[in-house]
Amino acid sequence: MNTQPTEFGNQRFNLTRLHDAEIELISGEVIFELELKLYNKAQRLFLGILDSHRLEAKSMNLQGGIAVSLNASNGEVNDPINGQGVIGYLDQSQIESENSIFMCLEFEKIKSIYIPKLTVGEEKILLPALHLPEFKSISLVVGNSGNKNESEFTNPHLMVTELDCGLASLSSHNNPM
Repeated sequence: MNTQPTEFGNQRFNLTRLHDAEIELISGEVIFELELKLYNKAQRLFLGILDSHRLEAKSMNLQGGIAVSLNASNGEVNDPINGQGVIGYLDQSQIESENSIFMCLEFEKIKSIYIPKLTVGEEKILLPALHLPEFKSISLVVGNSGNKNESEFTNPHLMVTELDCGLASLSSHNNPM
């Protein structure tokens, strides 16, 4: 897992690419689940399903895909790459757990429309729908704004489901889950 610093506004993230996959999906769902262990709440967390071909960009506004930034100290959720700004706020009790916290970033795709959703613990936030260009090669990316050892992302899972029309396929690259 390669860590790379990337900036969003005045916030710097240390990002780690967990897994790459190829998807052929006209209409369907992509679901990225994991568990978070948070050791320091004074940081921002990053969770993304990103276009693998644009992943090396050092600035978030040059990335492509679906991503959220979560302020662990106040629950603020932002869209760091698609210009949506503040999306909502999570209940602090969802983030304050001493145990691992379930996190899920997913999207439903209907042709070129993407409908993302974030789940943290038992709380769900529906993000604004986006009209995005096709991306067939995705990378599951996590990160934080603090030191790497201030948060731990474990048990990542990727699920791709085809809906009524189109084809879905999944093939892994180099990074086993």
